[in-house]
Amino acid sequence: MAHLIIQYSENLDSQVNMTNVCSVMSGVMQKTGLFPLAGIRVRAYPVMHRSIADEHPENAFCDMILRMGEGRTDLQKSRVGTDIMAAAEVEFSAQLANPNFALSLEIIVISKLLSWKKNSIHNRLRPN
Repeated sequence: MAHLIIQYSENLDSQVNMTNVCSVMSGVMQKTGLFPLAGIRVRAYPVMHRSIADEHPENAFCDMILRMGEGRTDLQKSRVGTDIMAAAEVEFSAQLANPNFALSLEIIVISKLLSWKKNSIHNRLRPN
């Protein structure tokens, strides 16, 4: 399981193709080899109601949360975080070039004992 949840200020919708961002981030997660393909999810939600710093009308943000199951080393988690952040910096390079943008990523490890899920996609994608 690895889910990347992207929350972003809705004023980015006119500047960034978020469908493309989701696809790029999924590709980065796949390339790490740390996650089963059937467990990778990337989703993005615009935040319409917000207050950012000094409330300048051009202020914008993209906050990413990567949730993953247990079983990866700190080094592996750090590498995937570094890879995702590097890709996000490319996707948001125009926004990072101005003084009104914040980009962040946090990794959360989910306890196996406290996580329940069913996923029939795994069976479909398993090699024969």
